[in-house]
Amino acid sequence: MMLLTRKARFSAAYLCRNPDWPEARNRRVYGTCAVGSGHGHDYVAEFTFGGPVDPRTGVVLNLTEVKRRLGDVIEPLDLSHLNHDHGALEGPAPTSERLVRYLWHALGSGTGPCRLASIRLHESRTRNIDYTGDDSMVYVTRIVEFNAAHRLHSIRLSDEENVRIFGKCNNPHGHGHNYELAVTVRGPVDEETGTVIDAGRFDDILREEVVDRYDHRHLNHDLEEFQTVNPTSEELLRAIWKRLLPFFEHPSLHRIRLVETSKNAFEYFGEEER
Repeated sequence: MMLLTRKARFSAAYLCRNPDWPEARNRRVYGTCAVGSGHGHDYVAEFTFGGPVDPRTGVVLNLTEVKRRLGDVIEPLDLSHLNHDHGALEGPAPTSERLVRYLWHALGSGTGPCRLASIRLHESRTRNIDYTGDDSMVYVTRIVEFNAAHRLHSIRLSDEENVRIFGKCNNPHGHGHNYELAVTVRGPVDEETGTVIDAGRFDDILREEVVDRYDHRHLNHDLEEFQTVNPTSEELLRAIWKRLLPFFEHPSLHRIRLVETSKNAFEYFGEEER
């Protein structure tokens, strides 16, 4: 099977706010999306199709047909207000989870042997939703950033071995990174709220357990978990996973991805902890 992904962009406004709920509940469920009179996003949707390569044409799917079909779905959304301008999305909470499902069903399953495999909807640079047509398993990713210093030095190795393995990263004074952490949870969409996880709760967990703990810290000196553990990005990911896991039973913690530099990124699914 060959996969083909096509991006589409559109801009839309919306407000997530249930008028029957108190302010505290709206903020817990929808976070800043419940504030004010509404706000807007420049959405990016990635549509992935899968199927065999047609031996006659050498393509999986005719791109001209793909562009036409995506245009039919995307153009009515562009420069619109989701709460008011689209029957399927009208109401108090046109969340990104509901929007990605709308895109899936509006587009249809596919053409001939080529099928729609997944949609990734980027609401912003720091939040995206993955949907594969299964309402019981929707993936929500939130990205946070923190700045920290570390020195790569293992107490299980000699000084010479540490220098040989870690090079400049073994500098006795340490060095720093602007870390980017993407946390993905998975579960069904709550039909009352239109979310997989309360946005305000998700943000609070990541701020308290990750950003407040690691931001502007020297991992070797300031964090108890690295007093005897070499604070590599691999070990940092495992430490973060252990901190986050108790907070995510429903939905469950699926994946965390740590970008250390523009050249290095690490992913962890916590298999050892499950």
